[in-house]
Amino acid sequence: MWRGPNEPGEFPTLGWLALDWIEEWLVVPDGPLAGEPLILTPEQAQFVLDFYRVDLATGKRSVRRGVLSRPKGWGKSPLLAGLTVLEAMGPVVPDGFDADGEPVGRPWVSLGFKAKAQILGVSEDQTANTWDPLLDMIREGPLVNEPGVEAMETFVNVPRGKIEAVSSSATSREGFRPIFAVFDQTESWLASNGGKKLAAAVRRNLTKTGGSSVETPNSFRPGFDSVAEDSYKAWRLQQEGRLKNASGILFDHREAPGGTDITERASMIEGLRFAYGCSADAPCLLAERGDHAEHEPGWAQL
Repeated sequence: MWRGPNEPGEFPTLGWLALDWIEEWLVVPDGPLAGEPLILTPEQAQFVLDFYRVDLATGKRSVRRGVLSRPKGWGKSPLLAGLTVLEAMGPVVPDGFDADGEPVGRPWVSLGFKAKAQILGVSEDQTANTWDPLLDMIREGPLVNEPGVEAMETFVNVPRGKIEAVSSSATSREGFRPIFAVFDQTESWLASNGGKKLAAAVRRNLTKTGGSSVETPNSFRPGFDSVAEDSYKAWRLQQEGRLKNASGILFDHREAPGGTDITERASMIEGLRFAYGCSADAPCLLAERGDHAEHEPGWAQL
């Protein structure tokens, strides 16, 4: 059983194992640090800790549906590329606790699953946002030499599994059994472009395996009836106790404080610095998120 919290706000999570795995096996895909081990910012790491929280009552993962809402340029795509590879190969399935009371994880393939992970969008440009860095993380890092790992242009083979980029119609996704899916830019997933049908089909498929998904929207426009807006509404119902699962949706959103004046330069810049968090040239303290972050299920200590 879990050792219990050493500090206020701690909870059991496979997130620490996930962060270690990412740093060991994945590399920065581009820029001045290209090829160096992929070390996430504190803000990105906090999302990982929350996403891989373990429910003490069931011994399973608490979160099955994540929403990471950040502005363009924050670093959503490289983070989700890393999580996609992690889900396909890493220790993300809870497997009890070790002698020190820390959560233990094992890979999906140990359960007999063929670990199939998907990066989805309503256009090829959307999937490329996450797919391109994913290929570089594999091709330029230690995984390139691992048996059974083949990073092709449109899919990646992993031992007893596969990662693919998908921008096809919802009907072609029925019956596929993924263990993880990334829904990219869901503020633009609408009924008119097939996005809502695609999201519904993939979620049904994830239910068959007990898998999980993460959406990476920019801010959605209220009233446009997008997948991102639907997810926000579902999270609100969860917060009000009107969903069966009280913690299945993690809605991690950061925006400028309400008093930000976009007509005043200094106020606007300060608002942007807050919204971009760790990806801005600003002090990165988790406490900065304060009342401006809508966050479920909780905090771990970094």
